[in-house]
Amino acid sequence: MNDPKKYGVVVLFIACCVVCFLLGRATITYRTEIKYIKGDVVRDTIFNPVPVLEIVHDTILLIERDTVLTLIDWNTERLYADRVFDNSAGTLDYLATIQYNRLQGISYTFVPIYKEVTKYKVVTWQPYVGTSINTFSMASVNIGTFHKNVGFETQYIYDFTRNRKGYGIGFKLKF
Repeated sequence: MNDPKKYGVVVLFIACCVVCFLLGRATITYRTEIKYIKGDVVRDTIFNPVPVLEIVHDTILLIERDTVLTLIDWNTERLYADRVFDNSAGTLDYLATIQYNRLQGISYTFVPIYKEVTKYKVVTWQPYVGTSINTFSMASVNIGTFHKNVGFETQYIYDFTRNRKGYGIGFKLKF
């Protein structure tokens, strides 16, 4: 390996490696993917809630018919249901039961929504460098690039027995 031409092939290979590394780093793009994922449903019921404040107002003397209507209204069970919110945080629904002039129970269902952000690299151009040697005493340095699944390459070929150099081109396809 005292022949300076042999060292030239090694220097050319190292130079191609550096160029391919720099080009490969420069052609990376970053993409962000955002998904909204529903979480586990949270359900619960509160029975016999205790009022935090009671205000008693003056009553008017009732006649007999009003008393019957008041008792019917007092015995009537009423269900109230509504969606409190439905936004990017999730959904919250409630069901309240009122009877005997009191809140008998309240149930709620909360479905949270989580935001999942995924960042990933997308390589648009993939440069590569390679070298080869064969039994005909020939060595080559290859440099090329892939775009998606199609690649092109150029070759510098040196024949040690005849002291000749040559060039080649190539086409590559990834499967």
